[in-house]
Amino acid sequence: MTEDDVTSLDPYVQWIVAEARRPVDIDASARRRLLEALREEPQPHRRRFEWLLEPRRLVLPPIAAAALAAGLVGIGVISGLLINRDGPQAGQPRAEVAAPPQLPGSIAPRAVKFVLIAPQAARVSVVGDFNRWDVAANPMTTQGKDGTWTIFVPLEPGLHTYSFVVDGTHFMPDPAAPLAPDDGYGHKSSVVLVGGSAL
Repeated sequence: MTEDDVTSLDPYVQWIVAEARRPVDIDASARRRLLEALREEPQPHRRRFEWLLEPRRLVLPPIAAAALAAGLVGIGVISGLLINRDGPQAGQPRAEVAAPPQLPGSIAPRAVKFVLIAPQAARVSVVGDFNRWDVAANPMTTQGKDGTWTIFVPLEPGLHTYSFVVDGTHFMPDPAAPLAPDDGYGHKSSVVLVGGSAL
């Protein structure tokens, strides 16, 4: 900042600049006393590897952090496999793994009644994993004017996913049944559990 720049400034700013440029007188004895006081301060006692325990800040780019996390997970998986490669040791409790239920071949299909109330529908059918989601496989019938559509479908024991198709295009879940997990195609479905004599 040149002298011309300073004179063009506000008087208060000129005063601050002048104070900042003023030399500071330091007493030589004060400096000596300060250095002596610093020398007399006891040095902190550090154990040999204490510096390893001091917290440090580590900054990683996102890709490096993801690679580090994946590496740590991989080390954990490999360690777990190596530790348990011979199976559980004597005296160690075994983890029970539930096997999928095996149904006897003699269990016959059960007739399941599907019901939908749709008074404005011209036609309704039930589709599901039991008929390969074929709209024409199980058309429902209605009696009377109340709009109740019904059908009996023979189903094997187990869990089945199904939907109703109204007027050939509109898929809808059964309002009286639990929803199935998302099928990935944007259609909501329901589930039905068909029991057998062994269940």
